[in-house]
Amino acid sequence: MVLSWLLNSVLKERAESVLYSQSAKDLWSDLEDRFGQTNGAKLFQLQKELSAVVQGNSSISGYFTKMKSLWDELDALNTFSGCVCACDCGAKAKNLKAHHDKRLLQFLMGLNETFIGVRSNILLSSPLPTIGHAYS
Repeated sequence: MVLSWLLNSVLKERAESVLYSQSAKDLWSDLEDRFGQTNGAKLFQLQKELSAVVQGNSSISGYFTKMKSLWDELDALNTFSGCVCACDCGAKAKNLKAHHDKRLLQFLMGLNETFIGVRSNILLSSPLPTIGHAYS
């Protein structure tokens, strides 16, 4: 049933190339292998956009929304993969915190100079707050 659904969900010309898959898993693996590759040009473009985003004439809300949409697009391309192991070393939490801190700093760097005091207060916080907390 799943195999049939998958075959009916892909374009006709692509379905022909996977028509004789033995299972839904085989079909999915084949399609993922061909079309699930990270697009380097798209990653480059998103990173370039992120590095150029500044608040400028935008409101804080507009600026934050622009940053968040670019981050969400990057996440959709799966450029950051968190650890899925069940270890007790704390590396998973540290890596995730470093990832969030990097995004916080990216957000703070693009703020207008009128927010220099707020930015300083946030940067003096230990540990650094979440992006949501800094935004509010």
